[in-house]
Amino acid sequence: MTVHTDTSNGPIAFTGGRLIEGNGGDVIENAVIWIENDRIRAAGSAETIRLTEATQLIDVSGKTILPGLIDAHVHVGNIDVSLEKTAKLPPAVYVMLAARNLENDLNLGFTTLRDAGGLDWSFRDAVDRGLIRGPRLLLSVGPLTPTGGHFDQRGPAADIHPPRNSIGVFAEICDGPQAIRKAAREVLRKGADQVKVAADGGVTSPTDQPGQWQFSVSEMKVAVEIAEAAGKYVMAHAYSPVAIRHCIEAGVRTIEHGNLLDAETAELMASKGTYYVPTMATYDVLANEGSHELDPPTIAKLEMVHHSAYNALAHAYRAGVKIGSGSDIIGPYQHLKGREFRLKAEIMTPMESIVSATRTNAEMVGLDDRLGTLEAGKIADLIVVNGNPLEDLTLFERGAEEIRLVMKRGKIMKNLL
Repeated sequence: MTVHTDTSNGPIAFTGGRLIEGNGGDVIENAVIWIENDRIRAAGSAETIRLTEATQLIDVSGKTILPGLIDAHVHVGNIDVSLEKTAKLPPAVYVMLAARNLENDLNLGFTTLRDAGGLDWSFRDAVDRGLIRGPRLLLSVGPLTPTGGHFDQRGPAADIHPPRNSIGVFAEICDGPQAIRKAAREVLRKGADQVKVAADGGVTSPTDQPGQWQFSVSEMKVAVEIAEAAGKYVMAHAYSPVAIRHCIEAGVRTIEHGNLLDAETAELMASKGTYYVPTMATYDVLANEGSHELDPPTIAKLEMVHHSAYNALAHAYRAGVKIGSGSDIIGPYQHLKGREFRLKAEIMTPMESIVSATRTNAEMVGLDDRLGTLEAGKIADLIVVNGNPLEDLTLFERGAEEIRLVMKRGKIMKNLL
């Protein structure tokens, strides 16, 4: 695939396509999106916008313009399904493969990623400097876990805590409020944009399973306190109603996965304004494309949570929970991130699935004043796709060829028009 980029600072207008603004409103046919510098100057029907003569026109008739997509739960640096194998990659090899994943994500239409653990501040810096061609990054660095918790990869026979990768990112093993206070401050010192905690067991961890709650309310309250003092928030890996309730009581902002969520807990989430990131794609991909890479205990845990994810999403949807979008895909399947849209649309409408990855995700990560919708004054992050995604969400998972153009901060990063 040939990717052409344009760094011109002159005004640009996309004309003739259909516009999905990202806020859930009606589609606008024969739309115009007018970009000047890194901002949207105007967006709407061609009948309402008068362009200046100096504006470069790009005809996107027959195609759809959307906000740049946001994936709020990624592990770009999990190069292999096995963290052990990932950690054995030489540092230069690891960095190059992670950078390739970032470039692929941009080609897939994702202009912002919230990394849920693994990448360090240097990747964000390299993207911001233009050394890596990728989405803007919101980092968790090393997640916080109790001893024997989801991110403690030692297993029953090991005493040495392994890194997540060869550039030295570790999970922070911490027990009790004081240890958590130090660990939260440590990840913030290392450049985290949000603090991630393990509130529950997991599928790929060696000594627990989904439904075994981990950090207590008092422990997570400390993480929330430290994060909020820095103007940030806590995201929590959680499956079970008990773990999710602990998170809500502690003031956690976002629940990740939540596959065992019940109706009563969903109602509580909605009443407290807690965000929910279902990560449907990772379970579907591991079950269908990646099961040969999993051992029998991991497959058994995957089967426990895979199909229950649809019930959990249905509970959240009926309760009116704010539903974001994250894929959580690991290993060599990063190119399938777009499957999340189709899977969520088995419960939600196609438009709601798109909004979850645009406006809702922007609100969740605190960037809704700049990103998430195509409105005058916002940063010019947008994509142009073949056809109409409201009629066929599979275009997001069919491959980067379906994403014809990607603009990030007013610069055309990819152009296949």
